[in-house]
Amino acid sequence: MKSNQDLTQKNEFTEKLIVRLDRAEHVLQAKKATTGFDGFVDTIARVIKNKKEGKSPSLFRTKKQFGKYIIEKEGTSFSLELEESSARLGGNMPILSNALGNLGVQVNCIGSLGHPKIHPIFRKLSSRCHLYSFAEPGHSTAFEFEDGKIMLAQMGDLNHLSWRNVVDVLGLDRIVSLFQESGLICMLNWSEIFMSTDIWKGILREVVPRYFNHGIKQTVFFDLSDCSKRTSESIQDVLKLINEFSKYSKVILGLNKNESNIIYEVIFEKKPKKDLRHNGEKIFEKLRVSTLVLHSSKEAVAFQGDERFESHSFFNEQPAILTGAGDNFNGGFCAGQLLELDPALSLLFAHTVSGLYIQTGKSPQLYEVVRFLRENQIDQKKMSA
Repeated sequence: MKSNQDLTQKNEFTEKLIVRLDRAEHVLQAKKATTGFDGFVDTIARVIKNKKEGKSPSLFRTKKQFGKYIIEKEGTSFSLELEESSARLGGNMPILSNALGNLGVQVNCIGSLGHPKIHPIFRKLSSRCHLYSFAEPGHSTAFEFEDGKIMLAQMGDLNHLSWRNVVDVLGLDRIVSLFQESGLICMLNWSEIFMSTDIWKGILREVVPRYFNHGIKQTVFFDLSDCSKRTSESIQDVLKLINEFSKYSKVILGLNKNESNIIYEVIFEKKPKKDLRHNGEKIFEKLRVSTLVLHSSKEAVAFQGDERFESHSFFNEQPAILTGAGDNFNGGFCAGQLLELDPALSLLFAHTVSGLYIQTGKSPQLYEVVRFLRENQIDQKKMSA
């Protein structure tokens, strides 16, 4: 497989992306996407380790430090205090949709956003997001550490939904119309929605055939989310289902490092290597997707055809937020695909959107992405090693 160099470390590629994005505002505003099917109210918190009078609380810095503390308490009961930083809209679908909306895309958001009334927190989504809800949202608490996060979710209605429930609430004709008008479909958070395979099969069986022969060209982006609790059999089933979509559309599968390790182990029945590139190449060879994108907090790699594209992230020593960084990365990559950027520029676009989100706690608008690229063209100190 032909390998490209690290494209974020070349001024020529940054300048090329700036030129493309300078002309992209009206293009993105004319694009439509449909996304589904989750929705959460997230509480972002840090775990307090100890407190001393007159001083700020000491926090658990890493997941390892937190885990060691819990193990040391074996055989005893104990309590911990949380330092809450914010309550935010959550779930892969709302966060990715908000990223796309802020970049200018019109987004049909289908999910658990409150029923019969939309939960007020989702009114904070971009004005370009149009909400179609079929259930109450789940609730999630995110414990954030310097090296990542731990998500504790209460699924609520999402544990009991099926494709038929979605159709009964929204109507099949409306769902078909939303899909038909969209150049991009995002199928997200398979792992946490118990009946997500049933929903995806329903779309493949009842929605796609209604407009497939109309000459509509679509990209379908899949994000499985953390499938640690899913069985190998169910993961094999969903990979086959994704391949079925490849018969109708250009398919992109996005996986973070943890998810790619799980998929590798399921496919090959052995432990993955530590090399993201090796694992990605082997997975890509097995799946019939157009593009495979793997990303971690430090780097990303995309596979398309016989080429491999690599990119480092923009490093931030003091992140404002980590929860949602992957969804903003995916939103940036998908926006790049709507602009028909090649994978190299789409990766750089994705890293910039994600980097700005981590830095500010907000999904950036297009002009902010361009400004950031100009200001960091190319400051090696701001790049991860």
